Amino acid sequence: MYSYHAIGADGTTTLSPMLKTIGALRGRYFRQAEMFKDRVPVTEIIVFKGRKIHGYYTSDFKLDKSKPVDLHNILYGRV
Repeated sequence: MYSYHAIGADGTTTLSPMLKTIGALRGRYFRQAEMFKDRVPVTEIIVFKGRKIHGYYTSDFKLDKSKPVDLHNILYGRV
């Protein structure tokens, strides 16, 4: 089960419910972005698989491979 934590430019956050696939998460993100397009733009999306960080994504929901997911999981005790 996957969920995301979207972080806005001003530090606001949006959490998603747990969904079965990343594709479902992506669809929910874009539906929600369409409804709230007048709000602060999202700068980063963190996708979780259960309690572990699965990946860091851009505001276009593209995987950002420049951020080490494994290192963050180890540092924050999510191994």
